[in-house]
Amino acid sequence: MKKTYKALIALLLTGIAGLFSANVNSLVEYLGDQNETVVYLDQGLSDEELASVDQTLRSMPGLAAVTYVSQEEVLETYKGYMSEYADLFNDFEEDNPFLEMISDDLLETSVVVANRWKEEFVISENQKTNDLVFIQFSKEGVDHFAFLRIALRETLTHLGGEVDNPIKLTQNNLPGFGTGADEALVINLQSRKYHLIEKRIKYNGTFLNYFSENLLQAQPKISPKKSIKEIEKTAQRIAENFQQDDFQFQSKVKSAIFNQLEEENELSPEKLANDLFDNNLTARLSFVDQVKESIPDPVRFDEIDASRQLKKFENQKLSLSNGIELLVPNHVYEDAESVEFIQNENGTYSILIKNIEDIQNK
Repeated sequence: MKKTYKALIALLLTGIAGLFSANVNSLVEYLGDQNETVVYLDQGLSDEELASVDQTLRSMPGLAAVTYVSQEEVLETYKGYMSEYADLFNDFEEDNPFLEMISDDLLETSVVVANRWKEEFVISENQKTNDLVFIQFSKEGVDHFAFLRIALRETLTHLGGEVDNPIKLTQNNLPGFGTGADEALVINLQSRKYHLIEKRIKYNGTFLNYFSENLLQAQPKISPKKSIKEIEKTAQRIAENFQQDDFQFQSKVKSAIFNQLEEENELSPEKLANDLFDNNLTARLSFVDQVKESIPDPVRFDEIDASRQLKKFENQKLSLSNGIELLVPNHVYEDAESVEFIQNENGTYSILIKNIEDIQNK
């Protein structure tokens, strides 16, 4: 796949040129009250090294508290944060005003779009300094336009040279390697198709899809990946209400999604309901209603998206309490002559793997 980047990347620091000048005083006051810094620790640190880090942090002037958060707690926290994001796609209408702002002059486009973005983002209750990145590129001979928003971070910096305190809290730092943009928009300028990763902003106590609804003035569809996640969450929620939620039900959800995608390249809430809750009419109706409420449009996949999701769901991944992990292809998992799950009288499970002709150590 050939990509040609034929224009410069324009960086616009949103704190420059008075972009947020109207909110400087309130922003400074907010940061003074809410300032929090996250320090990531290597898993391999010894108890002595952890104690040394803790002592160094607590000796910093103006520091109110130091709180240790485990990996598990961080994971649960960020799962909640991710509910604010939307992974969306659609086509622009013919006369969309956002497209009219994009010209062959990248610098001119960057300034126009940045100012228009500022008008919409400035109402956010959680203001941060951002870098806006604008890119023009050609992919397989087709021109594209991309717009990224990257929120700058507070970071602890280890200063070199002879200084009294080598660890200093610094502002307006780019995120580390491997961290994605906070928001991203990519437009195929020929087909007018776009892909948007949007983070809702908080205004007057509610969350707004400011990017899609106000800046783009578009009504994007939920991406295939997001649609599947919503279907899985809905199935889990219904199962919990009817005390059906266990590893076998979760595996059943994956198998049902895989089988439908393999047959039709689309997901039907009614068919999924029949597969998952065949003996419970109330559960079936609740599932269909809730899926259609969160995903009003039909869930269809093009060939590429369907192929990606099939690859993701082609195996059942099981992690057992004794440390054993199993990777079982769906067609094997559903075959009672190949694998059997037995619930013992004491509530534990046994897994019987049958008819094995050969075992290899990989």
